[in-house]
Amino acid sequence: MEEVAPNQSGSDMDKPSDEKDAADEILAEITGVEKSAQPPIQQSIQVLFVPPKPQLGGKALGNRPLGRRPTQDDLEYYEALQEERERFVADDPVVQNSSGRDPISLLSALKKEVARETASLAYQRVVNERMGRDTSALSGRRIDALKKIADIELEMHKIGFEQVDLYSEKLQRVFQLWTEIVKVAAVATLSPEQLDLFFNRLTTEMDGWEEKAADLIR
Repeated sequence: MEEVAPNQSGSDMDKPSDEKDAADEILAEITGVEKSAQPPIQQSIQVLFVPPKPQLGGKALGNRPLGRRPTQDDLEYYEALQEERERFVADDPVVQNSSGRDPISLLSALKKEVARETASLAYQRVVNERMGRDTSALSGRRIDALKKIADIELEMHKIGFEQVDLYSEKLQRVFQLWTEIVKVAAVATLSPEQLDLFFNRLTTEMDGWEEKAADLIR
């Protein structure tokens, strides 16, 4: 008759598990690592990138222009450019005649400048014709400029007929001629002492003669 192995109780079945737990506890005491310790949780850190505020109009804060600061060479160049511009403006014939008292001279300077621009338009018209471009716009501008020259010329004649310009170059030459005639007559009739006295007195009396004559012809 075969022997039947006794049934194992529930506590006996749990012994291997209990022994494993005990072994794990002993191992934990030795290594310092707990059995139930879970692997560390990896935490991700999100970095939010905020783009810079766009600059409007090409200018930074405080309305300061972007770009490099001007160097000493830049400042010297700008200063030289400004001086050149001032000399150019001062030497312009229209500017020089605009401050005078002779309207004929001013109109003459204006006519000359308009004529120069008219000639430039004519040259550009020839260039455009060679290149096969339309020249109607240039022709219209040149016609307008020529009309302005004619208007200036008519105004000069009008002023010349209706007004005596005492400061004009022509009248100053006439006055110089009259002075020479008086000098010749005085030398022929007066002694040296009387001649000096006469011309000293004449110079005093003729000082500012243009204003005196202007009052007479108004």
